Amino acid sequence: MYFLYNSILFIFLLILSPLILFKVIRGGGGTRELSQRLGMVSADLPEAVKGGGAVWFHAASVGEVLASAALIEKIRHRWPEKSLLVSTFTATGNKAAIRKLNADAVIFLPFDLAPIVKRLLLKIRPSLLILMETELWPGLITEASSIGTPVVVVNGRISDSSFGKYKMLGPLIKGALSRLRLVLTQSSIDSERLAALGVDSARLHETGNVKFDMSVDNSEISFFKEWGHPLFIAGSTRDGEEPYIFEVYLKLREIHPGLRLLLAPRHIERAGEIARMMDERGLDYTLRSKVKGKAKSQLILLDTLGELSSCYKYADLVFIGGSLVPMGGQNMLEPALQGKPVLFGPYIENFREAAAVLTKGGGAVMVKDAEDLLKWSGRLLADDKLRHQMGAKARETVLLNRGATAKTVDMLAGIIDIPNS
Repeated sequence: MYFLYNSILFIFLLILSPLILFKVIRGGGGTRELSQRLGMVSADLPEAVKGGGAVWFHAASVGEVLASAALIEKIRHRWPEKSLLVSTFTATGNKAAIRKLNADAVIFLPFDLAPIVKRLLLKIRPSLLILMETELWPGLITEASSIGTPVVVVNGRISDSSFGKYKMLGPLIKGALSRLRLVLTQSSIDSERLAALGVDSARLHETGNVKFDMSVDNSEISFFKEWGHPLFIAGSTRDGEEPYIFEVYLKLREIHPGLRLLLAPRHIERAGEIARMMDERGLDYTLRSKVKGKAKSQLILLDTLGELSSCYKYADLVFIGGSLVPMGGQNMLEPALQGKPVLFGPYIENFREAAAVLTKGGGAVMVKDAEDLLKWSGRLLADDKLRHQMGAKARETVLLNRGATAKTVDMLAGIIDIPNS
């Protein structure tokens, strides 16, 4: 079955190679990304990583990178003698990892073909491979375990859609999943689903969601001080949501003429497309990258990387995107930790647990559609007491659910301190 997996993937990559090359060029990764995707990373790795014994930590994109920061810091503190290699799947995640994580090296995840993955593993010979959340790559898992590297999944989760896809793959991935040394999950549902997919139930442990342990980014952004209030932030929006946001914003401005909107798309490469939407609607806006000193428009499009987390503290109200359209949602814990009332749509399967905890704690509301978003936004903007109470409850809920990172590190100690366990 593993041979079949590699054969299918090879054909798939061959057919899509022009698109992959286009995305690499568009994402700005250039020759560095392409060579690393092919497993050729020797020139990009320090001797400490190539010498064997490093911990390899893989996170897919920006969200997973930011969520893993506290965990990586604890790993480095507990095992200072270990060098750390971080890999990412996306270009934006790669940039975020370079800026935010205390790693010895950051690379792109290679294509999951056996010869490519094996070449890289033999160069690094890591003492441990840690996969974040749903990064279940059969080739990487199989080849790592074949050279004696234990493979661990941390903050593991399986969404409704992912579960369906993995079940379809069936035998193609079951063998790889059976090789996992340890799987630490966010919830009992995730554990049950992973067991159904082939993970040994004795190696499954529910440790909670490390995203509750994220720290607040208190970086100052000067233009906010004079920009004014109230401020509505629509964070991590996805394709198809912006028209709803514009509609809600314009209706809210009829009641609150001074309302500011900061629109932050999940993928900043969509900034040009969103700017054209605003031009078509005759909206007065400014790109964040063009703001020098004072912001003159009431609408700003965030087209810079890594600032959204810092922006949340200035908000009066936050909507989290990827949730009014079926994209699985985005991380709502960052604004909650900043003490902001949070709204999100019904499509939050990737953050189901966090959404349930926040709504139960009174710090967030799930809206059904754009009309419901307008209703709740208007209610919160009109009621300072309710808005502040919700924000306080949001922060309190996050703080009460911390501790997954410490549990995870304690579980990892059984492998790092006793490598042959």
